[in-house]
Amino acid sequence: MKALRIYTLKNQAMADLYFKVHWQRHLISLPKYHIQVDSVQLEQVKNGDEPCRVFALVHTKDTDDMAALNAEYMQSDDFKADMAGYDMTAILNVEEVKLRSSIAN
Repeated sequence: MKALRIYTLKNQAMADLYFKVHWQRHLISLPKYHIQVDSVQLEQVKNGDEPCRVFALVHTKDTDDMAALNAEYMQSDDFKADMAGYDMTAILNVEEVKLRSSIAN
């Protein structure tokens, strides 16, 4: 299963911090929970005070339950360590879009 996760942060500064520090930690810890990260991208907004998004393309084996794996990760000490020092109220919204490819693998 593939998914696009869209994280809306309150401003460019908080998005930069999340992208440069905390997502770097996620890249190491998520595979422990069978969630592979294909790409992480940061939106560039014109006004640094407006909400800004981080986009992450992730996947699991087709037989895995991504929601269950993600819930396990978010309850883990790894997730707590990944997010240490980050103001979680800066994350305004998280959206997950499940994807299916039209190209056979």
